[in-house]
Formats: sequence, C-alpha cells, structure tokens
Amino acid sequence: MSNPVELRTDRPAPNCVVLSVLGEIDLFTVPNLEAAIAEHVAAVPYLVVDLSQVTFFGSLGLSALLRATTMAGDRGTQLLLVTGERVRRTMDVTQTAELFAVHDSVEDALRSC
Repeated sequence: MSNPVELRTDRPAPNCVVLSVLGEIDLFTVPNLEAAIAEHVAAVPYLVVDLSQVTFFGSLGLSALLRATTMAGDRGTQLLLVTGERVRRTMDVTQTAELFAVHDSVEDALRSC
C-alpha cells in the first residue's frame, strides 16, 4: 500500500497558485492529484505544480500530467511544472519532457506568472 500524498497550496499572486505535491503518485494517490489540479486550473490563469518532493512517479502520474496539460490548454490556463529527480527520470525515459513547461524551481516558474 502506498503512502498518502500530501498536497499543499499557496497563492503567491492573485493570478497564480502553487500546488506542492509531497509523497508518492500511484494508483491510490493520483485521483487526489487530478482533483486538485482540476480545481485550480478552473480558478487561476497560472498553475505551478511543484513535483520536486515526489518520491515515486510512474506512468499513472505521467498520464495525469498529460490530461492536466490538455485541460489547462482547453481553459486557457498556463500549467507550469517543477520537477524533481523522480519525475525528471520518468519524463526522460518516456521522452515526454518537451510536452510540458518544465522549470527547475518554483521561483523560476513564478517568473512566468
């Protein structure tokens, strides 16, 4: 059984939300991530998803981010990702990093807001 994922939100600017994800993204936790992303994509023009503290990230997490990118594009929201080692490794292996707006840090991503 997986460890629970912790989702934290911060609003550093009126038009931007940072969603920080801590823990594992797997079969049991991906629905919580998808719900949080959907909620914020509908509310702000910029959503930064900080995945730098994710400890497990596989194909289900990647699928969730692909759906989130489509949803954000449909709503006119800019989805900005901050990746950590685990997420970056999955994106490298699947050669999908170019499908996302990837940043090295939250501070870097916030410059786009």
